[in-house]
Amino acid sequence: MKFELDQYRHRVTNTEYLEDIKRVATLLKRRTLSQPEYRDHGRYHPKSISRRFGSWPTALKEAGLDVGFRQNVPREDALADLRKVASEMGVKTLSCSDYLIRGRYSEKPLIRAFGSWNSALAAAGLVVGKRAKIKDEDLFDNITRMWQTLGRQPRYREVEPPLSEVSVGTYEHRFGSWRKALEAFVQSVSVGSATERPQPQESPVVKARPQRRRATRRNPNWRMRYLVLSRDGFRCVLCGASPATAHGVKLHVDHITPWSKGGETILSNLRTCCEQCNIGRSNLDASPLTV
Repeated sequence: MKFELDQYRHRVTNTEYLEDIKRVATLLKRRTLSQPEYRDHGRYHPKSISRRFGSWPTALKEAGLDVGFRQNVPREDALADLRKVASEMGVKTLSCSDYLIRGRYSEKPLIRAFGSWNSALAAAGLVVGKRAKIKDEDLFDNITRMWQTLGRQPRYREVEPPLSEVSVGTYEHRFGSWRKALEAFVQSVSVGSATERPQPQESPVVKARPQRRRATRRNPNWRMRYLVLSRDGFRCVLCGASPATAHGVKLHVDHITPWSKGGETILSNLRTCCEQCNIGRSNLDASPLTV
């Protein structure tokens, strides 16, 4: 099974970035722009522009705008803005990259004022993050949950609470960029798919044997869940519902022959069902159905 990522536009020129910054500045009648202001009205993500030019202030200068960041930020103003951004995101901690996208100031005056980013978080009453301890498997599991909820590939702007339990800055820190994180995820799935290849033509023949030891665990891991969802096109195999086309649809990975009746957690015994179809079926044996 071959997995491919959606194609993003990588060939945006510097001129196109700068012209769009100027367009937004004219629209808002401003001589300078914060990243949140541009994010709300621009065609591109401010993080992409910052990476291209080295920083957001440099991009503003190249566009002929004033650099709006204050070099001497009052401590209480900085703390209030940190708390405000954390509250808006619904999180108890903030990465520097997430704050730069939504906050009023750059990170440099905050670090000068408090000594370090973690010290600024602590002074604001926020939790000091421990991003380095998150395992790759947990990051990939989070991607699978987002993909399952959306019914399609999650986009950069969507990697935030409540959809994501991990900030996009964590993925950028670990893999270099969100795109590279997706590539690592797909590569990891593809490596495991050789021995977990789905066989939709076959019906499960596993019989319930209470006295024997189960060969698999009840809940599929993130790799198997993604394989099943991808195979079924991220839509319910019974009614065709998909979160990509209908709001509120929740997808489940369901056992065809129920676990309670001896069904194993293998690709040929798993299928994608919406919450309504899955709950409605309960533990009825669906093995005669064609998936």
